Amino acid sequence: MSKRSDSEADPLRSPVFELPDTVAEPVVVVDDDAAVLKSLQASLTRAGYDTRCFSSPVEALASIRQRPPKVMVTDHDMPGMTGIQLAEQALEIYPEMKVLLVTGAGDEDTATRALRMGFLDYLTKPFDLADLHRAVQKALLAHASDEYAVEMDRWLRDEVHRQTSLVHEVTIGTIESLLAALEARSPYFRGHSQSVAVSAAGIARELGLDEDVVKEIRTAGLLHDVGMIAVPDEVVNKPSDLSREEYALIKQHCAKGAEILTPMAHLGETITYVLEHHERFDGSGYPAGKKGSAISLGGQIVGLAETWTALTEKRAYRDGLAPMEAMATLSGAVGAWYSRELVEALRSSEM
Repeated sequence: MSKRSDSEADPLRSPVFELPDTVAEPVVVVDDDAAVLKSLQASLTRAGYDTRCFSSPVEALASIRQRPPKVMVTDHDMPGMTGIQLAEQALEIYPEMKVLLVTGAGDEDTATRALRMGFLDYLTKPFDLADLHRAVQKALLAHASDEYAVEMDRWLRDEVHRQTSLVHEVTIGTIESLLAALEARSPYFRGHSQSVAVSAAGIARELGLDEDVVKEIRTAGLLHDVGMIAVPDEVVNKPSDLSREEYALIKQHCAKGAEILTPMAHLGETITYVLEHHERFDGSGYPAGKKGSAISLGGQIVGLAETWTALTEKRAYRDGLAPMEAMATLSGAVGAWYSRELVEALRSSEM
């Protein structure tokens, strides 16, 4: 049995395995010739293998069901069941088993057929016992290699899952920190991003988007205004109308947000959606003045969700609009700021 070393002590290390010793490795031998069977059993047992010998393929199958061997050596020409037929049934019981087929002299067609079926190797009678030992050792090495591959695959899957979980934890923690910093800037931001995220996810689901895409859009809703951190406090909290220069600073928050998030490559398309959430269908938006389908669908959705939230949430200087009033306002922007499909998806998800 292959063994792992102390890789669990350091989960970033790949596992280390030891190849099996020959002592007590299980080998099944099947041959209807009693003399041949006795000779093979004696030789393999002396070599240290846990050798189980059978003259009957049926009895061999019963033994394999109870205790599968790593290697089976079987004669091909046997009454009632050929070696290939035996191997086919045995491999259904234990697919990891390695099979060595013993054929008669001149029976190359059977040997070739066996190799094409996935048998490890074949021996042609008469053969030296040294050749048998080498073939068995090769089979055990192949079995150990397969075990290693399975263990390595399992370890890699576990490691990928562990690293993904760590990235997720870092992402959530970073998002929470960014939101906390943003909400501390102004009462306007408190709860705003969460509301945009919920509405954006609702629109995305109404459109039938894949749940992974919905998650990216929801995250973009949470982070859409993170670039406002780079805007001076006196501009963010200014009670009167903004000057042209101050409004230009506000418009930079989309690009600033994408810049802040770019190191978090695992956020995927979320960064694009943050960058484009103020683009408008008719090209009147910013930062690039993109039009129609040139704007990412996620960017369009987050932008619509933000406008909906801004219309319906209460501000210091006004009450929020009732849903019907807000929807009427948005309907007037169809074809200019937003597509009809998105506005209808918002209507279905919110009303």
